[in-house]
Amino acid sequence: MKRIIQGNAGPSRPAWGRALGFLAFLAFFTMTALAPEARAQDDKRLENPDVIVEVGGLACPFCAYGIEKRLKKLDEVAELTVLLEEGKVELKVKEGAKISEEKIRKAVADAGFEAKSVVFVNENVKAPEGE
Repeated sequence: MKRIIQGNAGPSRPAWGRALGFLAFLAFFTMTALAPEARAQDDKRLENPDVIVEVGGLACPFCAYGIEKRLKKLDEVAELTVLLEEGKVELKVKEGAKISEEKIRKAVADAGFEAKSVVFVNENVKAPEGE
């Protein structure tokens, strides 16, 4: 006599499928958990930025973190704010320091983005190219 088993006798998906589902959930949770932090950062505009950089490709909080981390390595940068929704970064240059557009563009490129424009709001912090 043959025994007929109806229903599911084992796991509904193979182990790799469950792992993939878990990773998708984890990625979604991480993105949604960090998104409010990025929006809150938009509210923290610098009062008098020296330089405003329009950045192509800023799309998520991880992008914002990556470019922030790279630009903070520049000795001339005192503080910065990434305006994720606007696709811009505001920079405050250290007292007495000067920074070149070329150096800013290189740092943005090193972070994996494109500096569409670099506007010196305070011309006193602009270093001649090649410095």
